[in-house]
Amino acid sequence: MDKRERIFQATEELLAEKGFHGLSMSMVAKHANVATGTIYRYFTDKNDLLRQLYIHVNAQALEALYVDHDPQLTPFEQYRRFWLNAYRLITEDADCLCCKSQYEASPHYEEIERDPQIQAMWQPLYDFFEHGRQQGLFIDLPSRVLCTLSLDSVVHIAQLIRLMDEPLDASQIDSVILASWRAVLQPTTPSQE
Repeated sequence: MDKRERIFQATEELLAEKGFHGLSMSMVAKHANVATGTIYRYFTDKNDLLRQLYIHVNAQALEALYVDHDPQLTPFEQYRRFWLNAYRLITEDADCLCCKSQYEASPHYEEIERDPQIQAMWQPLYDFFEHGRQQGLFIDLPSRVLCTLSLDSVVHIAQLIRLMDEPLDASQIDSVILASWRAVLQPTTPSQE
């Protein structure tokens, strides 16, 4: 693992543990086992590190989300794969949910989220919802709203499962996927087209 990647990994771990305000460049350096000056070769300051980490984490997350994406599948099967890929990512990466919450609480979140690089990474997913909306499959809402109504359920279900004594079984997961799918369908659309 190269130094930049070690710095990202250390920052993500510390961010999940200590939050933005408890994070310092010297702390990251120590955790990444690099000199503090080395961090400044890659990042101008803490905000630059956090912005670039957010882009890096999003790129990794979206790469995992798009695994095995096949536009030849039915829209429901494509959606199901997106949902399951997101679920796997969130449940297998303990720091993922913590970091997501930290970013959303950050005063820089809106600025970072509007970054064109971030928007471009999400575009294939937005295109999926836009295509379905244009075909009359989905409710006539912006793609980002459709994405939030449906796929954001993954985050909340994963958080809930961490709190529950018993995880959901495969049948229950399928029911959750179907329910979140139905949330964005036109009322006259059959649920598994």
